[in-house]
Amino acid sequence: MNSPSPPAPALVPRTATDQLLRITPLADRAGLRIEGEVDYATLPALRRALASMGGGSFIVDLGGLAFIDVGGLRALVTTAAALHDDGSGHVLTLRSAPWHVQRLLNITGWHKAPGLRLHAPSPGPGPPGHV
Repeated sequence: MNSPSPPAPALVPRTATDQLLRITPLADRAGLRIEGEVDYATLPALRRALASMGGGSFIVDLGGLAFIDVGGLRALVTTAAALHDDGSGHVLTLRSAPWHVQRLLNITGWHKAPGLRLHAPSPGPGPPGHV
């Protein structure tokens, strides 16, 4: 007697995660949510996730980002530049960027990078000592 085949597994969004970084697809539009820390150790996972987004415009939600080093910031900016440089007008939008990310973008001048758009951040804590 044949036993019934097991049910097909439910489709689960692909998630890149380790102890310091979690990258999940956005449910509401094309994009990624980045949570945790982006540094030398987690940068390869960020690069893979950005490359997996293809060539269209997309959003990277940084609301859960605790730390990002210059290498991680550069990965975002170069991805945005690649989208822009293909002549299609596609952009990478950074949503809910914490104050420290905005500050780094301004200090480096990368806030003006072609193909990069900053979306207004959600209310959250400012820099230490900021009232």
